[in-house]
Order: sequence, then structure tokens, then C-alpha cells
Amino acid sequence: MNSTFSRTLKALCAVMAAALLSACGGASSTVEPFHPTRVVGLGDGYNDVRATVRETGSTTGTVVGQVAAYFGQSNLVSKANSGARIADLAAQIDLVGSFSSGDLVVIAVGTFDVKAGATPATEAQTLVTQVQRIKTAGAKHILIMPVLEVSRTPWGRSTTPTFDSTADVTHGGGHTNAFNSEVLSALNIAFGGQSPNTVIYANAGLSPLSTLFLTATSVTTYSPFTDTGYNGTTAGTTPACGSATVSSFAGCVAGAGGVSTSYTTMLFANGIHLTPAGNRWVAQYLYNATAQGWR
Repeated sequence: MNSTFSRTLKALCAVMAAALLSACGGASSTVEPFHPTRVVGLGDGYNDVRATVRETGSTTGTVVGQVAAYFGQSNLVSKANSGARIADLAAQIDLVGSFSSGDLVVIAVGTFDVKAGATPATEAQTLVTQVQRIKTAGAKHILIMPVLEVSRTPWGRSTTPTFDSTADVTHGGGHTNAFNSEVLSALNIAFGGQSPNTVIYANAGLSPLSTLFLTATSVTTYSPFTDTGYNGTTAGTTPACGSATVSSFAGCVAGAGGVSTSYTTMLFANGIHLTPAGNRWVAQYLYNATAQGWR
């Protein structure tokens, strides 16, 4: 049988080739695509439908909202909160109440654990525990977003000294890479050999999402963004919500309260999170990670 993670690598190979739903690696059989009856969001500000910089009145500017849109599903429930950490998932799962086999559960969490310098191995095991709770409750389709490199965010670049997420936690680092590696390993050990597979971690193999984020934040422009900023130049150094040190979304609606109206071509909304355009970009790769379906 193919593990979740080898299958994910095949799907992500298609991403690197810019083929939205094409498979690579030669599956031996056709897999019926999954059509969720509900999409459930858990985690932090990437999935917080109540508090993201967004088009006025829209909830689809989040990662989970965009994933739901790619699946053509408007039945969206999100209990995610800006600033949430892995330890907060348990309460969010309680708030959802019940899960079914028709649910697609999208988890975006870990950024604030990295920001706080938490121990990657410990947090990865806590995540596994909560994913198992969701599975036990009946969900069979769980999609997990990797942490994007915190040192490349406006907040990470604005800290003094500059936040170093490759350093050990006692020297001001949060281990973004170590965190993602620990999560991949822990999920693979816990769920990778199961059939049918139920968990997709969208950062397996060559880690294209993380790699592309590093590329996007290393150059002046990166399609579809006219300016990603934060590449050592003066261009675009102010995110849509105005301050590189802010990581909350209070009052952060485009065109109001000083929020830039040009955020549609900007990558960052504030010091940590992305604009709706940035979230759509991330959601595309999460969706592509399901290209060959769950099997």
C-alpha cells in the first residue's frame, strides 16, 4: 500500500510542475475524488474566518475558506482563533462537537508554537494526539498545513536581533524546519501505514510549499504578488495592516482603519499572517496535496 506521505509526495510533484490536478508517479488505479459535505477549520489565524484581513463581509479569505472553495463546498465551520497554539486544538475540537466521514478537517497550527520557541518534538506529539481524537470521532479526511518559515515573516525580520528559527530554542529560535520535520515524522509513524489513509500533511518529500514560501520571500516580486517585500530592500516593507510587529487582526478589514487597499497584490497582512491573496496561494497547494484522493 502507499503511505499517506508517499502519496502526498506524488501529488506535490504535480504542484512543482504547475499542473493543478494532474497526478505523477504512476498510480496503478483511478481514485474517486473526495467531495466533502462539510469543511471544518481548526488552528490559528490562517483559518480564523472571523478575524482576517479580508474583503468586507467575506469569510473565504482564509486558508480553510479557500480550500473549501476549491472543493466547491460552502458548508464551512471554523473554530480557529488568531494566535492559537497546538495546545488549543483540544478545546476547538470540543467546540466542533461531532465529526463525520463526510467532513474535511483543515488544520493550520504551529506558527505561534514556533514563535514562542516551543519544543518541536513535544508539540508534534500533541498534534498527533489531537488528530487521533478527530479520527476517533469519525473524520476520515484530515489536511494539515505546514508552518511557513517564521523568520521570513515581517515579524521575524523586525525583531532585534532578527528571529532565527534555525537556532535552538535557548538562543532565540523556534525551529520552523525542525518543527515541520518532527510533525512529518510523528504523523508518518502514527498514521502513515494505515489503509485507508486519513491524514495528509502537505509538506512531505521535497516540501514544495515551504520551499516556495522561502523563494517568494527572497525576491522583490513573485507571481501573483507584485511585491512580497521583506527581501532586504525598502520596497513593500509595510504589510497591509500597517505594522510588522502586529500579529493580531483586530479591526483589520481592507480599506478601513488604515488598512492598505492594495492588499490584493501583497503577500503579508500583518507581522505573521498573509493577505487573502496569500491565503489563496497557500490553499492551492494544500488542495493539490489531495490531488490523488484519499485511499
